[in-house]
Amino acid sequence: MIYTSLIYVFLLVGPAIAAIAFFRRLSTGWHLFLLSVCVFYGISPLLLTWGAFGLAKRFGCSAEAIGFRCPDPAWLGDAISGLVMSHWLAIFAIPSAVVGAIGLLLSWILNHQQSRTTAGISGQPPTTFYRSRRHKVIAGVCSAIAQRWHQSLTMMRIVAVVLAIVTPGFIFLYLWCWLAFPIEPRSPQQSIGAQ
Repeated sequence: MIYTSLIYVFLLVGPAIAAIAFFRRLSTGWHLFLLSVCVFYGISPLLLTWGAFGLAKRFGCSAEAIGFRCPDPAWLGDAISGLVMSHWLAIFAIPSAVVGAIGLLLSWILNHQQSRTTAGISGQPPTTFYRSRRHKVIAGVCSAIAQRWHQSLTMMRIVAVVLAIVTPGFIFLYLWCWLAFPIEPRSPQQSIGAQ
């Protein structure tokens, strides 16, 4: 069960990064930063494996059938063996990074086209999903969902806590919602000090 959740997390990192750029309507600089994060995420399993071979050489570890044995400390052989096997994570990380990079490119193109068409109009185009500024405990995600689908805020918070306990990947989904959806803008009547 935990392995399935981890596979989903590895597969969804790239698309989640692209969705953050899409929903937040980020600038070109942020798009480039997130693109570099996607590229680094895609090659990180291979970098870990390469670093493990360097550590094995540095500490004089010898390769055995399915692992490494180090003279001192003994636990280092197990750690290096695990790091060497991390190249298998590239099966999930590289496709996720490619999808994320394509999504970032599409997001940048759409953002660039919107900025050209709305050059004469002040402000950004309206977003339909905002995190609440007033009714938040952690990030305002539960109150935004409750408001969007006309549900009880208390019920949404209870459901979120239960899902966080039962489903290991829910914390990542909540974190993604926190990053992807902007906080509601201030109304013109609302003063800066009143929140």
